[in-house]
Amino acid sequence: MFARYFTFKTTAENRPAIEKMADEIYRYSVTIPGFVSATYVISDDETSYGSFSVWKSKEEAEKGGESIRKKVIPIIKEFVTEPPKGSVMEIYEPK
Repeated sequence: MFARYFTFKTTAENRPAIEKMADEIYRYSVTIPGFVSATYVISDDETSYGSFSVWKSKEEAEKGGESIRKKVIPIIKEFVTEPPKGSVMEIYEPK
């Protein structure tokens, strides 16, 4: 399996809009082939946000991530304070 990690920075007052977006993106993500799960994270000061999604294959993580990114970028472009970052990583499960 593979994971996609996506992060961005903003200001704390945007949290309600980001939570709404995360809910919408999650509902969309479950329809994408290869999607397994997603977890969303928020820093203590509410200025750093991220998502960690799990996919069945690297190809599905990349394609799914691109599809999600196309929906997320138009929403967050209004309030990010620096460019978002994303990466795809292989998941190692201890034996």
